Amino acid sequence: MVTQPLTSDQVTARESTMETLASHGKTFYWASFFLTRRQAKAAAELYACCRALDDLADSATQSELTKKHTLKALKLALEDTDQPTHYPLGKALRRLTSRHQIPATALTSLLDGLITDTQSVAITSKSELDRYCFRVAGTVGLMMCPILGVSDERALPFAIDLGIAMQLTNICRDVLEDAELGRRYLPLDVTPVELRFASETIKIRVQHALADQLQRAEVFYRSGLCGLAYLPRRSRVAIFVAAHLYRAIGRKLQDRRLAWWEGRTVITPMEKLMLTLKLLPTLLFVLLQPKPKRHKSHLHANLEGLPHVNHPQD
Repeated sequence: MVTQPLTSDQVTARESTMETLASHGKTFYWASFFLTRRQAKAAAELYACCRALDDLADSATQSELTKKHTLKALKLALEDTDQPTHYPLGKALRRLTSRHQIPATALTSLLDGLITDTQSVAITSKSELDRYCFRVAGTVGLMMCPILGVSDERALPFAIDLGIAMQLTNICRDVLEDAELGRRYLPLDVTPVELRFASETIKIRVQHALADQLQRAEVFYRSGLCGLAYLPRRSRVAIFVAAHLYRAIGRKLQDRRLAWWEGRTVITPMEKLMLTLKLLPTLLFVLLQPKPKRHKSHLHANLEGLPHVNHPQD
């Protein structure tokens, strides 16, 4: 965990070596081998910036006020590019958006989600959860679109859905770790302290909540995977593999009887290899699948007012 925002030089170094992606984003690093060299480097740069922001929000050595002030200053640096920024990471974020035509609105929405993470989190409803998932993960789907060569704006709602699905998987995987940081993302009337020292009753309540959220994640995965038809074929393979590897985390958690108190569920390198080989026979279908006629707008019913979403009234 870093305690200060990365400098622009550090972010660039991470882009060239892909060390951060290999160390902290193992699933995405695995999938990056299916991308072109240029796309893989751009994705690594995006990941390094997102990781630096996430580390800042999680920093244990800075006060909530300091972290929030820094993240708001970085957001301002993106919203008002005519003004100079004294934050090296702010300069790196500006360069990221201009170099890869990444929508600044997606990055500022990500910062909004991370500002939430600088304090204790206690999400109370599925609507609040969906909006949080959009900000910290649906936005990453949006930012990946230009990197992957997406030219059709109809792809954007599907990219959001895939990001939300992955974040729901993350939340279900990390219940205990998040509780130790004073956060509870599942919409339950349970405190992080109660999660850390869970009684049998609370364990069962959380299991029911996990089952519900993993079922919702499946709906978002199915929608996101339908949207892969908007990607160039090579990019399509990489995201198809990444989505299924992430999806496997939730399914493995279900196979473990949703025993979240036993610690984080991970997919081992051998399991990744076996799952990737298992996916090979379906790749032809993925490469030939037609573009969906429309996005199911009800999936974004809780995202009103957020950028690039498909509103039910649209």
